[in-house]
Amino acid sequence: MRRGEDADGNDWSDWIMEIASDIGSVDSSLVFQTASRNPRSSIVLSSQSMKLPIPKLLATLLAGYSLFAAPAQSLAVEKLSAPALKRVSYQSAATRLERDFYVYLPEGYEQKDHWPVLMFLQGNGERGDGKEDLDYLMVTGPLFEAWSQQRHLPFVILVPQLPMFDQAGQGFIKNRSRTRIRYPKADGPYPEFPPGTYRGKVKMDGALSDAHMPFGLDGTEQGWSMIENELLSMLDTVLTKYKGDPSRVYLTGLSTGGFGTWYMAGKHPEKFAAIAPISAFCHPDLAPAIAQARLPVWVFMGGRDPYFKQQFFYPGLNELERLGDPDVRFTILADMGHDAWQRVYAGQDIYDWLLKQKKVVGSSALSRPDNSGMVNH
Repeated sequence: MRRGEDADGNDWSDWIMEIASDIGSVDSSLVFQTASRNPRSSIVLSSQSMKLPIPKLLATLLAGYSLFAAPAQSLAVEKLSAPALKRVSYQSAATRLERDFYVYLPEGYEQKDHWPVLMFLQGNGERGDGKEDLDYLMVTGPLFEAWSQQRHLPFVILVPQLPMFDQAGQGFIKNRSRTRIRYPKADGPYPEFPPGTYRGKVKMDGALSDAHMPFGLDGTEQGWSMIENELLSMLDTVLTKYKGDPSRVYLTGLSTGGFGTWYMAGKHPEKFAAIAPISAFCHPDLAPAIAQARLPVWVFMGGRDPYFKQQFFYPGLNELERLGDPDVRFTILADMGHDAWQRVYAGQDIYDWLLKQKKVVGSSALSRPDNSGMVNH
């Protein structure tokens, strides 16, 4: 391609010379636009209220055409690294066996030095051995949304698996099938969770607060508190080895994982910038540490949840407000049942809200928005 030609091979040098012969200088308001069908052939000149001599005019025009006609690869920006899903092995103190957890790395991970970290704790139905069963973590939640649905979620996502312990005989474990695992599909994402799919018999209704908690601080039986130290070690690993930003560590979980979210926030509030438990309520005795840390909280539940009733959510949330937690949010999806997380994680609000929260590293203070459990191998 010669100087003065555009990408279609049209030589505009003669045209420029003809223009130059008719005028002695160009005012700053003068605009030249070629008749070429290629939009890259358009040029706008401005001399900032100065007169532009002809030699400089010609040099500017020809240089502009050379730029617009340049091969595309010369103007290409650096290609972002593709999303990746890694298995990380560790020796579990709770099971005395080697187990794995997932770490999801978002698009463009290689191009940035620090990333927000989102730890996700799954529910009872996705327990497993941390090896063959690990893919049950793709059934639902942020990992499913980022990896299988191929959404751009700008987090390093840490996804451990709750050990089976003595729960293998439960019906939700015995009767589960690997067909529940939703791997990425070649033909695009899975359909969105459709509205109006509730099949239970619970009517939409309100409820009065009930302070008689059906569970202790740990939540449901043999839950995440049993591997508390392992979770902390996993988090340290991700912060150290996978560019995690300690000022932007978020915790969310569903059902049993929601109780695990409350428990970990109550015991280690300094670790997190915000939490979002789903289908699980806060024991009031966990509230003081969370409120003292001024930890932002957004709780979700289905109004038709037959397991964890609405009345048990109010005591802990009211205690958080009484103790001065500045950001306590409670969203009831009145038309949904226990699996309210399907709609929450498929939406965008939870991720946008989390990303607005930031902790001052080394303290429990938060930057407010405007509006030894294991050994790694």
